[in-house]
Amino acid sequence: MSKKQFGNIGNLSSKNLKIKPIDIQVTPSNRISNAQLKKLDPKGIASIPALRVNRNDLINLKPNESWEITPQKMKDKDMFVAEYFGWYRSDQTTIDVHPENKYYPRFHSGRPGFLPEMRFLVLRFRPEMGKRYRVTVQLKPGAYRNKKVMTNVTGRFNDAWYINYQFNELMFDFLATTNEIKISPIIAGYEEYYVKYQPLEIEKINVDKVEN
Repeated sequence: MSKKQFGNIGNLSSKNLKIKPIDIQVTPSNRISNAQLKKLDPKGIASIPALRVNRNDLINLKPNESWEITPQKMKDKDMFVAEYFGWYRSDQTTIDVHPENKYYPRFHSGRPGFLPEMRFLVLRFRPEMGKRYRVTVQLKPGAYRNKKVMTNVTGRFNDAWYINYQFNELMFDFLATTNEIKISPIIAGYEEYYVKYQPLEIEKINVDKVEN
C-alpha cells in the first residue's frame, strides 16, 4: 500500500478559464462572495444559511453527458481532481476532504492556538458555458442531519447546502461559468471561535450535463 503525506493532492498545472460569471437562480441568503468569506471568522462561516434541493426534480432531469469520479478513478475524460487537502492511499475507499488547521501565535485572548481554515476539493473540466449541470456527491454512510457543505461553481460566490441525511448525499445544480467545481468539508456547527469542520468522506461524485 502506498501513501502520500497530508496535503494538496492532484495535478495543479491546469489554468483556470477566464470566463465572466453569470447569475445563477439561487436564493441569495445562502450565498456569500469570496471576499466576504475571507472576512468571516469561523463562527460567521458556520452561521451561513443553507438550502435543501428538491431531489426528485433534479433526479428527473435528463442527462446528455456524464462524468464519474471515485477514489480509484480521479479522472474521467476531461474531468479530474485538481486539488484537495487530505490523505491519499492507493487502496482508499473514500476521498476525504479536510480543513487545514493553521497556527496563530495570538489566537484567542492573546493565547496561541489553531484555527481550522476551509479547503476545497477542486474538480476541473471543460464545461459548455451557460449549460446546466447536476452534481451528486455520494457520501460514506454517517450522521448528517443538519450538517451542510459549501460549494463554489462560479469563481466568485459560495453556496451552502444541507446534506441529504436520508440518502447520505449532497446534490446541487448550476449553470457553468468557470471550469471548476469546488466542494468544502462538512460545516457542522461551532463552539466559540472553533468551527466544527468534519472531513467530507466521498465515495463517488457524478456530474451530468442536463437539459436546461
